[in-house]
Amino acid sequence: MSMRVAWSRWYWIVIFTTCAARTSSDWLDCAHIDTCHCKWSSGKKTASCSSGDLRRPPSLSPDIQVLDLHDNPLRNLPQQIFASIGLLNLQKLNLRTTRLRSIHADAFLELRILIEVDLGDNDLSNLPRDLFRGNERLRLVVLSNNPLTTLVADQFPPLPHLRILLLDGCRLRSLHTNSLRNLKALETIDLRRNQLTFLRLITFSLPSLKTVSLSGNPWRCDCRLREFKEWFLDSKLGTEELLCVEPSTQAGNKWRNVPSENMACSPEVRSSTLVVRAEVGLATTFGCWVHGVPKPRVTWLFDGVDVHNNTVDVDMEETETNIDDDNSEDRVPGSVRWVNITLLNVTSNAAGEWTCVAKSPAGEARAIISLVLPRSQTATARTAPGIPQLLGVVFGALGVLASLGFIAAVACWHLRRRTVPPSRSFNDQEKRLIDASVVVSCDRSIGDIASPCDFEMTNRSMDDNQPRGCGGFEPVHITIEGTPGAFPPPPAEFAVPVPYGNIFISVQVAGRGEPGKYPDLLSGGATLPRRSRTCCTAPAYDNMGPRVTATGSSTWSLPGANSDNVELSETPVLNLPPPPPEFVSL
Repeated sequence: MSMRVAWSRWYWIVIFTTCAARTSSDWLDCAHIDTCHCKWSSGKKTASCSSGDLRRPPSLSPDIQVLDLHDNPLRNLPQQIFASIGLLNLQKLNLRTTRLRSIHADAFLELRILIEVDLGDNDLSNLPRDLFRGNERLRLVVLSNNPLTTLVADQFPPLPHLRILLLDGCRLRSLHTNSLRNLKALETIDLRRNQLTFLRLITFSLPSLKTVSLSGNPWRCDCRLREFKEWFLDSKLGTEELLCVEPSTQAGNKWRNVPSENMACSPEVRSSTLVVRAEVGLATTFGCWVHGVPKPRVTWLFDGVDVHNNTVDVDMEETETNIDDDNSEDRVPGSVRWVNITLLNVTSNAAGEWTCVAKSPAGEARAIISLVLPRSQTATARTAPGIPQLLGVVFGALGVLASLGFIAAVACWHLRRRTVPPSRSFNDQEKRLIDASVVVSCDRSIGDIASPCDFEMTNRSMDDNQPRGCGGFEPVHITIEGTPGAFPPPPAEFAVPVPYGNIFISVQVAGRGEPGKYPDLLSGGATLPRRSRTCCTAPAYDNMGPRVTATGSSTWSLPGANSDNVELSETPVLNLPPPPPEFVSL
């Protein structure tokens, strides 16, 4: 029994050892990536992949705890790049000298046990806000030797365990007052060899801060640095000797050797407006914005003379204001104010240049405002023109009128030439034919063809210049068929019972004299007036349809025509009431 138990124990020991060896060999193989070497280092599973010409982090065993990628041309880190390849157990990450230019804000997301990250010696000109969101166990962040220029408000998310932040060798010019406020556990910050000229005390109001390194910056020892300088020297946070670079009066002096009262800021003055427009007899107010430490003394000049020595009635008022411009971080709070001046009763003597002058031991500044009044208008009488000038004006006006009249006459002549038709003459026989006009009016059917509106015999003069309109007639052409004998009948579609509103007229002319010679009847075509479209209530009709004579015949006998030789048309015609005898034959 004891032998069986012993063999069982050895069996499980062998299985466990084999599995452990196999698992160990899996991560030690570094996923068969030749440029990576996996080993135990300081008790952690470490993958060293430095100088391997890698463009992105390699896919390694999820057991890897330390990953060294320095000196690889990564250039950028996409979103969740390490979580996407399963490296969720990373504790230390070395990305130094990887030519990084951009990092996604969530590049390190899900690396919940990450403790150290080194991003030094890269090309990062700015950091995404909340870059290390989710990496709450971070203790060390290295950003040295990157071209960073500023840290914005809340640059870092809450990192309750971050102890060391290295920003040395960057190009920082400013730190927002709230850039570090989420790093409550920060103990050491390195800001050496940057471009900082001043710092604010509130930026470093951190409860655990122990060391601040500031050497190698071009410090300007003026009013902006005074408060921080006094606090830093008293805090014992650094042992370095810090030197002033500006202003020139303090260049080369150590901080501890510069009295605070000598750290002043030259006055700044800005006018509320460049030009003030005022009304005589009314009050007007304008002012200037003043900054400076120590507090500058402000006076107003009018045309170069102090207003207190002038006769202008003025009232001055000073008001402190907040710093709300783009350079508010560069100024000392409480050192900005408005100095306004009020003219109680504007007179003509108040127009001119008003100058705001600010003076302090650190210097002097000025701003000019121009006060203008409405310009008075003076009317001057003109002398009466002499006789030559008057004659010139009269003749000039007459010439213009004559020119306009000539132009109007030419325009009317062209217009009349377009609208007035040429006159023509008719002989007696043509006039008799034209004056006897048969006009079918209205639109009717066979049943009401004999209504009072049926036919209308109208004797009208065919003056070509007669205007058209209600009661007038529009011309319609008639074709004269001059060959003796029968003439073509009207088209079949115009025969009864098809209703129509017009008549078809064909005229046969018997020859006179020599064969082929005919009377000069309606030479070139004549016109038959038709009833105006607005005289009756029926729809409009045209006169180009079928036409018949008043008796219903399609033959119209003219004087001198031989009726015996005329063959009546076989085309059905309308049975119309007989016309008066004088219209049967002309």
